[in-house]
Amino acid sequence: MPDVYADLESEADALADLVHRHAGSVPLPAGRAVTAHLAELTVVARRVILAVEGTGSEPAPRITSSGLLGDAVLAWRSEHRKATELLATAAGDVPWPGGPLRPSLLAAALQTVLFARGQDIADVLGARLSRDDAIGHVAYYGVRTSDDVYAGHGGPPAGRLRFELTAPSGTRWDFGPAEAADRITGRAEDFCLLFTGRRPAAGLAVEATGPHALRWLELVQWHQNPLWTSEPD
Repeated sequence: MPDVYADLESEADALADLVHRHAGSVPLPAGRAVTAHLAELTVVARRVILAVEGTGSEPAPRITSSGLLGDAVLAWRSEHRKATELLATAAGDVPWPGGPLRPSLLAAALQTVLFARGQDIADVLGARLSRDDAIGHVAYYGVRTSDDVYAGHGGPPAGRLRFELTAPSGTRWDFGPAEAADRITGRAEDFCLLFTGRRPAAGLAVEATGPHALRWLELVQWHQNPLWTSEPD
């Protein structure tokens, strides 16, 4: 799988290019929606910066969605670039709500936020983002946090799930024990759209085999992670 820090930059470049290509033809309501999503990305990047710098106890500044679309892109790219650079050079685990995280895992979380909000922006613009195997970091983060969907629902099952996901390149990514009876299989992009709440299971190429996998597929559609499901003010 490619380097997560390089992919964070290339994915951000692709999203910024998408916004710039549509900037001249975006109606005002759509433009406000896009700047709101960019503001949310900016806030998350700033939280990462504060955490790596050791000032994570300080609240991240509120960044409003008002202003020009181009200015919103510049503000987000500046914070995102700094967050990526800090994560790539961090010497140890980064303090984070829920416990310290490896810099690479926090980078995967940041890429997941970028995937989710990027999809929101593409939907507003009526455009399609070109996905490549960089979404492997997002898929990994989804699998890594897959037990979170059981919070408030009795906890995860005793046996681990098996995830078999097909990358955009056609490569298969396998996570979990090969002998597991309960499996989630399908397209990696669809899996990412599902667990970030960007698309419902119906219509996605994601299938569950076994009672525990079926339960996971049911619960994941209701699970909310504040990093990518909170609505900007």
